[in-house]
Parts: sequence; C-alpha cells; structure tokens
Amino acid sequence: METRKLSPTKKTSSELKKIKVNNTFDSKFMMIFIPFLCSIIVILFVPYLLTQYNVFNWGFSEKDGVIGDTIGGTMGPFIAIGAAILTFLAFWVQYKANEQQKKDLKIERFENKFYELLRLHKANLEEMHIGNSLQGRRCFVPMFYELKCCYNTCKSFLDSINIMDKARYEYDKFDLMDFVYTIFFFGIGINSEKHFIHKLTKAEKHLFELVKPFLESIQNKASNHFLSDSKIPYYIFNLPLSGIYDEHTVEFYYVPFDGHLHRLGHYYRHLFQTAKYVITQDHDMIDPKEQYEYIKTLRAQLSDFEQLLLYYNALAWFDTDWRILFTRYRLIKNMPVALATMDQSPLIHFADEIRELKKENINIFD
Repeated sequence: METRKLSPTKKTSSELKKIKVNNTFDSKFMMIFIPFLCSIIVILFVPYLLTQYNVFNWGFSEKDGVIGDTIGGTMGPFIAIGAAILTFLAFWVQYKANEQQKKDLKIERFENKFYELLRLHKANLEEMHIGNSLQGRRCFVPMFYELKCCYNTCKSFLDSINIMDKARYEYDKFDLMDFVYTIFFFGIGINSEKHFIHKLTKAEKHLFELVKPFLESIQNKASNHFLSDSKIPYYIFNLPLSGIYDEHTVEFYYVPFDGHLHRLGHYYRHLFQTAKYVITQDHDMIDPKEQYEYIKTLRAQLSDFEQLLLYYNALAWFDTDWRILFTRYRLIKNMPVALATMDQSPLIHFADEIRELKKENINIFD
C-alpha cells in the first residue's frame, strides 16, 4: 500500500537483509550448528584413524579387501547422518523464513490499520468547524482561549466566596479544573445542562449558580455582535480601557459556552483509540522504540494547541488513561508549556515522570 511509504520504521534493503539473517541464524541455530560442525571435523579424520593399526584395536590389511571399499562401507552411515543433518538445517532455515514472513504480514496489517486510523483522524479534523470562519485545526486556538476565559471567570467567583459558604457547601472536595472543563465541554443552556447538572456536587451547584448569569451575559453580547452589521469577525471580551490587550482579553470568533461535545467527544475517543492501538501491540512484533516512532507520527498530526487542549482534557477527566502516553511516549511533547497556566502546570503534574525519564536522557517536553 502507498501508506507503507510513510512508515517511521522502514529500513533500507541492506538493513532488512541483515535483520533477516540475524533472525534465521539465531542462538537456537548456533546450538545445533556448532555440534554439527564439530562432527564434520571429526568425520574428516575418521579415514585416517581407521587406516591406522591399533586405533581402538581396529586395523586393516590386504586380507580385509580393498581399503577404499572398507572405508566407503564404514563412512556410509556417517555421510547419511551428515545428509540428514543438512536436510534438517534446510528445514530450519525454511521454518525461520516462514516465521519472518508471518511477522512481516502482521506488521503490514498493523501498519495498514494504523494509517487508516490516521486518515480517519485527519477526516475528523477537517470536518470540525465553529461559526462561519473556523474549520479544522484552526478551531483549537479560540477553543483554548474560551476554556481559559471560563477558567479565569470561575476562579474569580470561587475566590470571592467567603469561608463560611465554602465550609457550608463542602468546597474542600471541589475540583476547579473538572468543573470548568464540564462547562466548556457541554456548554450552558437548557439542553446542554442536561448532560451534567444532575451530577454536580453541592459546591459545583453553588458555584454554577453564581457563574452562569455572567457567562450568559458574555454569550448575549457575543451573539448581538455577530447579528449586527459589524465588519469585525470577532467579539472582544474584557478589553481594558487603555485599548491594549492583556492576559484576560479574549477574542471570540463564535458564540462561546455553547459546548463542544459534538466536536471534541468523537475526536478524543478516536485519538485515544489510535494511540492505544499502537502501545498495546506485542513487543515481539513491535518493540517499545518502534512504538514510540509510530506515536511520534501520530503526534506530528497534532498542532501545538491541539496538544495543549488535549492536556487539559486529560487533566480534568482522564489523567490515568492518558498519563503513560504523555510521559513515556511523549504524545504532547510539542505542547507550548508556557501557555499552560490554568490549574496545575504540566511541569509540576508530571514532575515524578520528568525526573525519572531525565535519568534516561529523555525529555517529555521540548
């Protein structure tokens, strides 16, 4: 298939020949071949030994017939044994060749499915769109800043809650990132809230009641802007009086907080399936170094902001599931760490793994 040309583990013809030779004449072969070689050497000296007097109390004379006939009759069994051994070795080489062919076919089937999964990932990405102007991976930059705006807003309201109310509503068990990502992912509104409102804890329900009116006001302002005749294709939120953008200024290219379930749900499920398909392969077929090369190919399909938003998706909901892919296989290696200022920095979140992999001269992030 044409996709095999993209294989990150494709070797040159000389490398492939060397690998196949090593696979055929392995340690098992040497265990058989060395004794066989020794027996051949011994056989070479048998005629000499058998024609000498007093060798094992055997001897030859003219009375015994022609020496050549005697040697031929004596050596016949040895030659037959040698031929049998050579036949066995021929079968052994064929057996190993068949085993190698089976492995090659398994790798080919794996690669065919892997590149088909990559093709589907690309198709999923191309079908993604928001509003009238955003499509494909261009969606992820404004989505990230929408998430950041939601986080800053919720954190501001959370910080304003007094100690008495925090104790009353049990905020000691509250996970801000989980709460923020829930709003970002499902959105606010009658239909959107049906997905999560019944699952909210006391603290989450309390904070949601405080935050929702403010988020709705942003929605309404953005909606009015896009319905107006303004030629500006985006709505600017939280612009300082100075007119100079700061950390809290956000450009919305669509009505925010409507949710991204139909965009990101399938996208992340398919991405996770593709990555897990690679790292769960048998190491006898694809070793960890080769698995990393395939994951690196998958990572090459993800923009920096895709990796950044993927980190927060995992941090909020699926940390355990994605963790080994982020650390050992470095799936988000190109993520702009400096922009990951919400909640826990990845440098802190993966501190233990960073320290362990550093001993192997491996960097999780660029």
